[in-house]
Amino acid sequence: MMLSSMTTVSFYLATAYTPTFGASVLHLAARGNLVVTLCVGACNFLVLPLSGALSDRVGRRPLLVVSTLAALLTAYPALSWLVSAPSFARLLLVELWLSFLYASYNGAMAVLLTEIMPDTVRTAGFALAYSLATAVFGGFTPAICTYLIHQTGNRAVPGAWLSFAATCGLVAAVLVRPASGIDHPLPDSLAEGIRTGRSGA
Repeated sequence: MMLSSMTTVSFYLATAYTPTFGASVLHLAARGNLVVTLCVGACNFLVLPLSGALSDRVGRRPLLVVSTLAALLTAYPALSWLVSAPSFARLLLVELWLSFLYASYNGAMAVLLTEIMPDTVRTAGFALAYSLATAVFGGFTPAICTYLIHQTGNRAVPGAWLSFAATCGLVAAVLVRPASGIDHPLPDSLAEGIRTGRSGA
């Protein structure tokens, strides 16, 4: 669940919450907010497979650690910069950055979460961890962000919520102990087998 928390919070923050945040909090035009959401989806489409491919070469953990550290250090400052002078351009830049962090993390996380599950419960284990994280962290992100803004009066506080999720993901990425060999690039023989359609065994 901690591995998945960064994925679910960043996804819901950058997609589901963007139209509400842009309209209700930043008072920007609805059309621009929807255009930003569309651009976020395109960014995810491009970066996710690249992140997965990179994790095959350098390992899952480096991408997870770098992505969560970047989110932890930049989420709140980025939101603070946005709310200091709201505009379509600033909203687009900030949301694309958050989307990039999400996709960079999720491309490696989804694979690692599968790999660390025992074979006998792999599907059930993945589904349980991911769905619980989505329900507890991601699904409530719009409500939590709205509540925090209302309670604190700080329009940038959603960045603090994302930083919390990034901390969970960082701790999990550091502590998780995958099976031997899966946290490293694929062996040359296996990688060549995959490229050519052979098993590599």
